[in-house]
Amino acid sequence: MRLLTPDGRRLGSAEARERLAETGVLLLDQATVEEVRSFLYDWTEPYPHPHENSPGITIIEPTDTSGEKNGRGFTREPLPLHTDRAHTRAQPTIVGCLSVEHACQGGQSLLLDGARAIREAKEKRLLADAGNVVLLAPGHPWLPVIKFSGDSDLWRIRYRSDALARPHAATLAAKPLLRLLRTLPAPADHAFVHGQGYLIHNLRMLHGRRAFIGDRRAVRLLATVTRSSEYAYLNEGFRLPAEYGSDETRG
Repeated sequence: MRLLTPDGRRLGSAEARERLAETGVLLLDQATVEEVRSFLYDWTEPYPHPHENSPGITIIEPTDTSGEKNGRGFTREPLPLHTDRAHTRAQPTIVGCLSVEHACQGGQSLLLDGARAIREAKEKRLLADAGNVVLLAPGHPWLPVIKFSGDSDLWRIRYRSDALARPHAATLAAKPLLRLLRTLPAPADHAFVHGQGYLIHNLRMLHGRRAFIGDRRAVRLLATVTRSSEYAYLNEGFRLPAEYGSDETRG
């Protein structure tokens, strides 16, 4: 298995963990599910999901579950940018996607660094109202889309816009931030083939998929960082890159 930066530089396992913590994304090449699980084994634990086929593992392909509220991932339709399980308080920290069979047309994976959205909101002085842009999710707490913890210097972003949860501005002053989030920057487009894919920090990176024709099969891996790991802080969020400015939330 090859662990790569988005620009194609190969990394060793230790450097790859550090890179994932710093930038939120690793690319996979010539990988198998067992190799990805082995990379995650000593510093994460599987995160359970209602659709999983085994602990932390879900097969993503068009199935008859497409009629469910959150079933778009199991269709050939486009899958909008989102963070996994955004409507729940405890999300998976690490999300992996490994291509097993690629579509004959379309189906590219989409990745967007949520830090870019935070940077734009900072530049437009919109973050003072971040606590008032929440995800409306029936039966779940209404959680802020963007959250900053001054005590730990950590940010997190949670986002989805479907039948299960939609972003909502609770005040008039928060509406400009909501409009910004509804027009997120263009994501990176990746055409993965067999044995290729990604690992991302789910509290930072948004992911999605283009519509496709034909068969497309991928394996999704969900994990939480173990408390004993030096990267356990990733369960709470990420540190904004220095070039994006200070940690102030007021405009």
